Amino acid sequence: MLNRRHFLQGAGAAATAFLVPGLPRPARAMTGDPVLVALYLRGGADSLNLVVPAGDPDYYAGRPDIQVPPGAEIPLGDGFFGLNPLLADLVPLYTNGELAFVHAAGNPMGTRSHFDAQDRMELGLAETPQITDGWLNRFLAGEGLQDSWAGISLAPGKTLSLQGPNPSIAVTSVAGILLNADPSFRSMLDTLYQGSVPADLETAASEAFTAIDVIGSVPLGTSVVYPPSPLGSALRDAAALIKADVGVRVVTVDTGGWDHHTSEVASMAAVAPGLAAALAAFREDLGDELARVCLLGMTEFGRNVRQNGARGTDHGIGGLMLCLGGGIRGGRVLLADDVWPGLALPDLVDDRDLQITTDFRDVFGEVLNQHMGVSLAGIAPILPGHPVSAAGFPGLYA
Repeated sequence: MLNRRHFLQGAGAAATAFLVPGLPRPARAMTGDPVLVALYLRGGADSLNLVVPAGDPDYYAGRPDIQVPPGAEIPLGDGFFGLNPLLADLVPLYTNGELAFVHAAGNPMGTRSHFDAQDRMELGLAETPQITDGWLNRFLAGEGLQDSWAGISLAPGKTLSLQGPNPSIAVTSVAGILLNADPSFRSMLDTLYQGSVPADLETAASEAFTAIDVIGSVPLGTSVVYPPSPLGSALRDAAALIKADVGVRVVTVDTGGWDHHTSEVASMAAVAPGLAAALAAFREDLGDELARVCLLGMTEFGRNVRQNGARGTDHGIGGLMLCLGGGIRGGRVLLADDVWPGLALPDLVDDRDLQITTDFRDVFGEVLNQHMGVSLAGIAPILPGHPVSAAGFPGLYA
């Protein structure tokens, strides 16, 4: 027997499994509102082997076996940095001014724990969290965005950045919502509603089914070829949600495989081309919609400057962020005060790590302010404890 309370609790908790057929689609006005896609590279991506400081000889000295060899990097136009050739698909985006990198970025109160570093970044905090709602959940709350589909995690469960009291949902895939569609399902649902149903569960179920219908109405057709990977599928869904303009304002996407303690050259080759191909396809798929989109890529920390004995790199501090979107002034590698902190031993954190000169929260703050339209005063509760000011922005939109 199907337990009605358990059924409704499940429906209200996650709109991920089915579409209620026959239910009229809610009429939704086209908004054209800005959208933020938060892409997390889980594992601590090696910033130094992605955007290579080719002008710093200490890069080569510290990485005799895992370096991007001199001259193999793709020049990024400043005479100092070069792109790993595995990321060649990103070159047109960079050249067209749609893609920028922020180097030597991260949490100034660095930790080498994956879990702590990810939690702090997703909560928008530098130190041990005292609050548990994510920075993107606080953004949705501050904007009064109560439709649950305004914030979507394209994952089996909500990413921490979207967890909190404001409604949001997790969807494994847009197509997956259709998997259990059945003409008799609505009738069964009506039967379950008969009798005494607690009001909170009825409300939660109603909201969940509305979200299912909204998301299930999104057209998925595209002529763009994405890489056949979980990341490619997630970004294809993100593009579909954005193009449909059903009120989605925040999308989170995860991709793993960036913890390269051993055989980094081979490990990087297994993930970097797929990242670049997925981002390039996402940009192509968006077309003119890119004007209202910012994809912000981040990772929990960087890696040690010097390779380890297994021809890999261990957990570090200074990392890399990327920004793809309309309105940014791309084609640049951004540094605080336009100064590279250096890889010589006296310049390193704990004698082993790239310094952080751009606080990740300043990158968040600029995107919130310049792209999402949040005032500086409105950013304060989203990034509590951090003095956000335009002077501290890295300059993505300058």
